[in-house]
Amino acid sequence: MDVVPARVEAVRSKAKRLVARSWLAEQQPSRFTLAQGVAGPGGGS
Repeated sequence: MDVVPARVEAVRSKAKRLVARSWLAEQQPSRFTLAQGVAGPGGGS
């Protein structure tokens, strides 16, 4: 994926929606991680 402003903003927008759904956490501006209790790829135990 090319790193151009339009694509960066599109990904950031999607990440913000996942924060609103509690799938991601944003502890610092534009720094996203999995929310607590959400399993990563492959599920959890």
